[in-house]
Parts: sequence; C-alpha cells; structure tokens
Amino acid sequence: MSLARALPTLTVAVGLAGGAVWPAVANAQFVKPPAPAAYVLQGVTLVGPDGSRRSDVTIVVRRGFIEAIGNIDIPPDAELLEGDSLMVYPGLIDAEGKADVDFPEIEVDREELAFWAPPRDAQGFLPHRRVVDHLTSTGSDLESQRTKGVVAAAVHPDGPVMPGRGAVLLFRKGAETPADLVVDPELGPVMSFRGARGMYPGAYFGVVAFIRQSLEDARHDGLKLAAHQRDPRGLKAPSWDPDYAVLRDVLQGRTPVFFAADRAQDIRRVLGLATEYGFQPVIVGGDEAWKVADLLKERDVAVLVSLDFPKPERWKPEKEKEEEAEVPDTAAVEEPEQEEAPEPLDAAEQREKQRLEDIYSNAGRLAGAGVRFALTSGGGKADLREGARKAIEYGLGEDQALAAVTSAPAEILDVPYLSRVEEGMPATFVVVDGSLFDEESEIRYTFVEGELEKGKPKKEAKAAEEEPAVDVTGTWEVKIDAEGETIGGKMTLEQEGAEFIGTMELDVGTGRIQNGIVSGDEITFEILISEGGESITVEVTGTVEEDEASGSGSSPMGSFTWTAKRTGTPDRGE
Repeated sequence: MSLARALPTLTVAVGLAGGAVWPAVANAQFVKPPAPAAYVLQGVTLVGPDGSRRSDVTIVVRRGFIEAIGNIDIPPDAELLEGDSLMVYPGLIDAEGKADVDFPEIEVDREELAFWAPPRDAQGFLPHRRVVDHLTSTGSDLESQRTKGVVAAAVHPDGPVMPGRGAVLLFRKGAETPADLVVDPELGPVMSFRGARGMYPGAYFGVVAFIRQSLEDARHDGLKLAAHQRDPRGLKAPSWDPDYAVLRDVLQGRTPVFFAADRAQDIRRVLGLATEYGFQPVIVGGDEAWKVADLLKERDVAVLVSLDFPKPERWKPEKEKEEEAEVPDTAAVEEPEQEEAPEPLDAAEQREKQRLEDIYSNAGRLAGAGVRFALTSGGGKADLREGARKAIEYGLGEDQALAAVTSAPAEILDVPYLSRVEEGMPATFVVVDGSLFDEESEIRYTFVEGELEKGKPKKEAKAAEEEPAVDVTGTWEVKIDAEGETIGGKMTLEQEGAEFIGTMELDVGTGRIQNGIVSGDEITFEILISEGGESITVEVTGTVEEDEASGSGSSPMGSFTWTAKRTGTPDRGE
C-alpha cells in the first residue's frame, strides 16, 4: 500500500494551517470555500478525439455538466478561467493504468507444498479475483494523475498465469471511498504466459498446457451444471467454482481476455488459443505487434501498446543526435573543412538501436495497418504524453496519437462516453496552453465530471537548483507555532535523490507530504490534507542542519513557523 493510502482522514484539517480558528473547533469538519456556480473557458479551441477543431468557442461548465459550447455570453455567476491560447481536449484515458490495490499476500510453505499440485493462489490461477474488491485509492490519491491530464484508467492485476480481473476507474476528485471511483467493476480476466515460481505451471509450455486445461475444465464444469439444470434425477448438485464461472464467460464470448504478450510468437499463440476456444483477446504490451499486424487486423484484435519503453544500455541516441546536428551544411561553404565522421556503432549497439526503434515505431506501424490500438502507461510506469511524443517521433500521426489516448481506449474498455466533449455530457476534459503533445505545452486545468483540478506548470514547479547537501530520510519530532498556538507531532520522510515524500502526524490529524525537493540544505514540500472529499494544500519551506530543521509555511487558512528534530533513521532505528 502506498504512503498516500496509509493516511487516515483528518477530523480537523485547519489545525495544521494555524490561525485562531483551530483550537476552538477541535472536532469541527474541514470547511473549504464552495466552488463557483459555474466555470467558463472563453475563446478556446475545442479539439475532438479525431483531431477536428472548433476555434474561438466558449464553454460553460455547471453542476458537473457542459451547459453550453459556442459563441455565447459569460454567465454572471461563473468564474472565468484564465489562460492564453487554450486548447480543450478529451481527457486522457489510460487503458493499463495505476491505482493503489492491496491484494493479500500469498503465503506458501514450500516444505509442505506438493509442487505438482499447488493451491490455485500459489499458481496464479485466480480469474475470479477482482481489483475492485482490493482497491484502496480515493480521489485525493489520484491528484498527480489528474494534473497530468489523466481522467480515467483501467487497472489490471499483475501476476503469473491468470491473476484476476481489472476495473475501470474515473478519477473523481471528490471520491471519498474506492467504490466512488469505479465505473466498471469487472473487466475481462488477465492472462499471460508467465509461469509460477518454483511450482507447476512454471515453464512456458507448461503454462500454455495449463491455460488449455483450465478452459477445458471450465467447459466441462459448465456441461455438468447444464445437465443438472435439465434433469437433476440421479445427479448431485454441482458445486460452484468462481474461477470456472469467469472462464465460461470467456468461452461464451461475454467478456474479453486481456492477454499480456510482447513477442510476435506469443501474440500468434494467443491468436491460436483464441481461435481454438472462441474467446476475444486484447493484447496487452504488444512490443512486436507490428510483426503480426495483418493477423491482428484480420481478427479485429485490439492492442494496448505500452509506452514503458526499454531504456537504451549500449546505444546512446542523444549522443547520436548531437553528432548529426554538428555535421556542417556543406552547400553553404565553398571549401568545407574536413570533419571527423561520427564514430560508427558496434554490432551490439546497432542491434539494440534496431530493437528499440522497432518498439518506438510499433504504434505508427499498427496505425498504418489499420489495427485498433491504445497507448498506455504500462501500469503507471510511463507518462502518456511523453511516451506519445516518442511514438509520434517514430511515425505515429499526431491525430492518431490523440485518438490512442482518448477515444480508442474508451471504446476498447466499453466506456465510449468518457471521450465525448459535448453539450449535456459530464464535463470531463483537459485544458492545455498549446498542442497536447508539444513538449513546451502544459496542462492548465483538468475537469472530471465538473470538478476542477489545476495543473502544475513546469515553469512554476519547484526544482532543485543545487545538488542535495542533506538527506532528510527518517522520523522527525515537529513543533508548529500558528499565531501563538503550538501543535506537536511527528514527520516521517523518505528521500530518493533530490526528492522526498512522507507523512505528517500531528495532534489534530494526519497529512500526506508530497513534491518534496532538497536543494543544498534547503527544502520545500507540500502537505496535502483531505477531509470529506475536499482537500487543502499547505506549502512549506525550511533549512536542514544535520538532525535539526526549521522553516515556515502557508495555506489558505494562514501562516505558521515550524521546527523539527530528527529522532530516528532507517539506519539508526527509532
């Protein structure tokens, strides 16, 4: 479980920010100024998922819906959202995204285990298991994704063979419980050729045989149920098997299978199994899907293309680009000087370059072949816009990329309405200060069913100007002085590089520490406090000297000063 989900709900959120209010309302609810009656975006360009454009339009958002789009007057009760050259796009939909899911840990006593007949959970044979039953994220936990323009995601279980069923989540800002995020609790089961560790089915062909046998067993189980329903005389009532029940839905075409496969030979094997048993696959990952594009097109099989690209190890693409840029324009020079030719790649570098460029160009080739596909973060491992830019660089059209992160995933996940930006539809879209895939463009606003999340522009983002001179990892005893009132508590931090996260536990409640930056001996961070679906962000700055720190902070409720003393680290203990 992430740090974000470990935080209990505060009873008094204003206590941290200080002011004269908090001591008198120790049991009060956090009260945030109400949202305006309506929001207005004026003179924007509205871009459809197919790339079509409507220029200089005004959009009114009221009570969660798009009230009007067109050349209209601004309602007097509306808040005008500022920004130059704003462009409105459907929200990004991540068909293989991420949220916090807390599956119980599977305990296996290998000394007692019969490796040829292990229990199903140890094998990874769990098609009945649902993400929705173990989801722990709420709306506040997904803020960072909303600020990047992501409004919805399919979250799938990870694991060998058949780890379970995913769910489609709408990243509602005000979702107080995990259930408030769910729009489809039961996607099709996930399958893969990944074997169980140290037990059957472990080897590749053992997994293939296991999948076949499981489908046959599910079919046979269904025949027994049908026979008993027709005439129960002489037959005992069959027991219900939840795993086989899911696989029968697969066999009867009622639900697709999200099949993880990257290699072309694995994708062909998936298509063979699908033909043999009559199920509809969706390929997840699909690094080499371009090699079997004709088959995928013929079978109308969709691909969830992961943008979690492998990192170059031998090949240095940036160095190659620099060398290409340094080559002089000989046409403009009468007597060009002899320049050193770029150093040729060795065989290993050339092989890696070819392999990676094939992966980068995969989406463009699928688009050219007419294969249905969506671009995904690979389970939250990649940034959708950054990855899409790489795919565009290697041949994917910009309009095709837009569809691949909006309407295409919506259709594959059977939630097509999520990509519609029209009058009367829920106000779910993103607002960008330029083209969506321009590296310099920034997400200004994200709406999810009318709830506004402001972006965090790069030019305003805090960044480390100096290398970290201190490590803040550990537990700190904290004292906060808010206009003469003192609040005590504990701060737990975890630093990696120049960034850190953590929790703040005070006498009045708990908050989540995020966006922490260490620059020299100075630190900046935010404390996110949530209560009743609302949230407040407290901005904090300070200086660290060995095991002592001090600084100040501010929030909409007021300002405060703070001091802290480190009481323990992972090395020193508590």
